Amino acid sequence: MAVAMASSEQTRAPLTRDYVLSGAVRYVDEHGLEALSMHKLGAELGVKAMSLYKHVANKDDLLDGIVEQLWAQIPIEPASADWREAIKRLAAALRDLVHRHPRAASLLTSRQTILQRPLEIFDALLAVMRDSRVPEQCAVALLRTIFPYAIGYALAELAYPDSEDGDDEVTRIRRITNMLSPQAPDDLVRTALLVCGECDMNAQFDIGLDLMIRGLDAYLEEAATASHR
Repeated sequence: MAVAMASSEQTRAPLTRDYVLSGAVRYVDEHGLEALSMHKLGAELGVKAMSLYKHVANKDDLLDGIVEQLWAQIPIEPASADWREAIKRLAAALRDLVHRHPRAASLLTSRQTILQRPLEIFDALLAVMRDSRVPEQCAVALLRTIFPYAIGYALAELAYPDSEDGDDEVTRIRRITNMLSPQAPDDLVRTALLVCGECDMNAQFDIGLDLMIRGLDAYLEEAATASHR
């Protein structure tokens, strides 16, 4: 028994903050956020819960650390010098992040902390937009919209009821009407079918991005025209 315990301790990676937080992300991915506790995470990592407190102060620090781990998956430097393409890639990366970690993703919006990583991402995109002569106030307004749009859209996708492959129109209608109150008036039933019916979520996501980018382009064009009058 003693030999087995010694062998286990030798093969286990050294306990560091990064190791603890990475383990917490994996634990939440597998078991869900509600199941996470210091005791259960310690057991998962093969240590006593008290050992974790050398690396995370408490449960809140652990949750903030999970958010740090999630943001670390988003590159800081934009992959394109074209601000429009950079915005699209950032939005796609944020959406993909939520889908990779659906059980932890709600922490991105619920934790009341300002982390360095998202600020660095924001700052790098601001630099790209400044280089393209986009006024700072316009750039900031767009970025303030893109971050919650991409994350919120992905969270909404996770909550959206899955449709079965091969669903016909009647099946879709029944699924939507079953979610409505029996007292819903006919005009709102029709609206629900329009809004919540068959939808290409990827195409809809791109449409939303295009509307925001084109809106800023139109504003900049109008401002440039007005300045030359």
